Amino acid sequence: MGRPSLVRVSARALAHNLEVARRHAIGSRVMTVVKADAYGHGLEWAAGVLEEGGADAFGVACIEEGIRLREAGVRRPVFILEGFFQREELRAVQALDLGLVLHRPEQVDAVLEEATPEAPIPCFLKADTGMHRLGLDHDEVPAQAERLARAPGVAWQGLLSHMARADTPDDPYNDQQVRCLRELGASVDGGCPLSLANSAAVLARPEAHLDWVRPGLMLYGASPLEGWSGADLGLEPVLRLESSVITVRHLEPGQWLGYGTAFQAEEPMRVGVVPLGYGDGYPRHLGTGTPVRVGDRETRTLGRVCMDMIFVDLTSLPEAGEGARVELLGPAVPAEALARQAGTIPYEILCGLRNRLRRVTE
Repeated sequence: MGRPSLVRVSARALAHNLEVARRHAIGSRVMTVVKADAYGHGLEWAAGVLEEGGADAFGVACIEEGIRLREAGVRRPVFILEGFFQREELRAVQALDLGLVLHRPEQVDAVLEEATPEAPIPCFLKADTGMHRLGLDHDEVPAQAERLARAPGVAWQGLLSHMARADTPDDPYNDQQVRCLRELGASVDGGCPLSLANSAAVLARPEAHLDWVRPGLMLYGASPLEGWSGADLGLEPVLRLESSVITVRHLEPGQWLGYGTAFQAEEPMRVGVVPLGYGDGYPRHLGTGTPVRVGDRETRTLGRVCMDMIFVDLTSLPEAGEGARVELLGPAVPAEALARQAGTIPYEILCGLRNRLRRVTE
């Protein structure tokens, strides 16, 4: 009923990809990353599937996402990867038993002043091992880690860092970051748990697995590695973006199509109009030639993406008419292929999907 454009998400595929991560990182605990609405797949739905599948913890970007998980009934540990932004958030952190990743000395100070033994706050300390985005400098880490480890109001979790070049696994910079985090861990009295590996490192850098791994993109079936598809890595797409043809137009040679008359027919053509566009998160700068699947056959888009519609080439598909199903992203049109066409990365393709799309869970 209503607009035929929708997103289908597969619990089976998501559980499968979690198992792939576990098989790669045997012996490590798994913090599943569900920030940005679980990379566009639906935060509460994805967390429910992953918790049932045995995820050890969840990683989110901000307290709002952590609150949503607790309100959805998620009971496993939840860590806010960017820590807190305002001191007042610590009350909700304690009340909801959320964990923090602290990346500045001022955050450590605030936690030690506010936390109580009755409601200790689980805390990782983030070290900058080469990303130079968030994290303490090397000389700051030992003292701040000792403060957290000894504080009665803190449930000390260990050191965490983030890899900058894991998508190119052979880059020696990865070795440098692993070595740096190990050395920092050894500098903490008695040692501590360590976490470094993102999806790319889970799949291709076993020496980075350490105590905790943090898979994100791979859980949703897309590849984090340059030159590899999700299918190459044994992953399954969790999401399918679908719609259908709502009308068929006929172009004669020389006629133009759509905004900016960006496409001109060179022969008689059949063109399907599909009610989905950049208002749904389908990238506007995808032009003629973007792969789509109509029924069980591959074809292409034509012209410019509109806010609410796109054009697909039905010239070689005489059987396709009004009502024909169209897959724009999914097993037949992987996120990696769409990202290449758009000049971006699979992360942006998945995270960009809008909430006005109807969601169907399978």
